[in-house]
Amino acid sequence: MSSIDPVTGKPREVPVIPLDKQGFNALDTEAFMKLLITQLQNQDPSNPMSNEELLSQISQMRNLTSDLELTDALEGLTLSQQLNSSTAFLGKSIKGTTANGTEVSGVVERVYVKDKASFLVVGDKEVPLTNVTDVTNES
Repeated sequence: MSSIDPVTGKPREVPVIPLDKQGFNALDTEAFMKLLITQLQNQDPSNPMSNEELLSQISQMRNLTSDLELTDALEGLTLSQQLNSSTAFLGKSIKGTTANGTEVSGVVERVYVKDKASFLVVGDKEVPLTNVTDVTNES
């Protein structure tokens, strides 16, 4: 993405930040702890943070960590399920399309996982599991 520099009037590149790296989505355990320590170091000594506020923030951090761990576990489970589903296609004849839309038909020779997706290999073509349109037991 580009924009016009208001000083020079010339185009300039503007970095695009993915949604999962913005706001609270970018906050990990280490960043939260640094924020909390900085907040504690710079608080007003005449009006320090209450125990309830501190416990609330620690509780929020634990919830965030639990959510992240749960997300990772669910992604692993989903990937495992995809791989298990893909192995059922080994030796079977399929029809489907590659990621770029090329139609493929033939016997599945092997399966693998790449970029959190399961692929079936027919000859030298890779068919994403989600792009399979027909399956038969005949080779």
